[in-house]
Amino acid sequence: MINMRRKRSEKTVGIGKGKTLLLLFVMIPLLGIALGYGVAKVLIIPYFAQNQEDAAGTSNGQKPPAGTSEPGEAGGPGDAAPQSPTEDEQAAHAFQQAFRVEGFDLYRIQVGAFSSQQNALKLAEELNDKGMAAAVDEDGMHKVYTLYSFSRELAEAEIEKVRAHYSDAHISKASFPSVEINFSQSFSREAGMLRDQLEECKDMLKQVSAAEAAGKSIEDIVEEHKNRIGLFEAQISQAEWPASMGRYKDEILTLYTAMLESYSEYNSRTAIPGQVSMELINCYAEVLKRISLVI
Repeated sequence: MINMRRKRSEKTVGIGKGKTLLLLFVMIPLLGIALGYGVAKVLIIPYFAQNQEDAAGTSNGQKPPAGTSEPGEAGGPGDAAPQSPTEDEQAAHAFQQAFRVEGFDLYRIQVGAFSSQQNALKLAEELNDKGMAAAVDEDGMHKVYTLYSFSRELAEAEIEKVRAHYSDAHISKASFPSVEINFSQSFSREAGMLRDQLEECKDMLKQVSAAEAAGKSIEDIVEEHKNRIGLFEAQISQAEWPASMGRYKDEILTLYTAMLESYSEYNSRTAIPGQVSMELINCYAEVLKRISLVI
């Protein structure tokens, strides 16, 4: 009897479990369908219906609500109107071109360096008294030079003559980097004028430096250069310059003033060989340095 009851009990339990599993398999899909229908009815269908109404209103020529604007139309009173670029902004965007004034290497014979400017000037005066050119350049120290040359070979040929008076004399190389000048396309003629004149000035300096180093008279060269500089000044003054290039114009005119002063003071009878070229090269290098700072 005990065994029969156990079998009946096990059979009843098995039937109960089967009914429960069947109920779950039926109810879960039904609940999923009901939930999906509710979401579609409440959220999805109203969303698409609203989009269709908006599209129909636009195609029928209806205006959008106040405070809104259609694509391609100007905004309402509250919308900021597009601002026209100012002249400065137009000029900034117009700087689409640039030319380069090539840099150069300079070989200088240095005879002394002092913390005191007075001592440097005293040595420079001593050099002039000996018939030697002199220039003082401040580069952390007050350095005294007696020859400038665009050629290292020429400087090496002269160094022993200088060491006969100053045993510590040595060749010092200075590199002056290229400078870019920006300009707008509408002023390319003026920009080309600046480039050509600056390059010609550098060639003039090389001509004077080579002639003085060779011990030749530069009297004819001085007169020729004075005439060319006068022509350059006239061309610069007659051109119409935009405000953005005004600094370039001022700097090159400053260079011409300094060059003319050096040439005008030149006297072939009393001139110290190399002095004119040193003064001109210093002026040119200083102007290039200032031009490089123009934005």
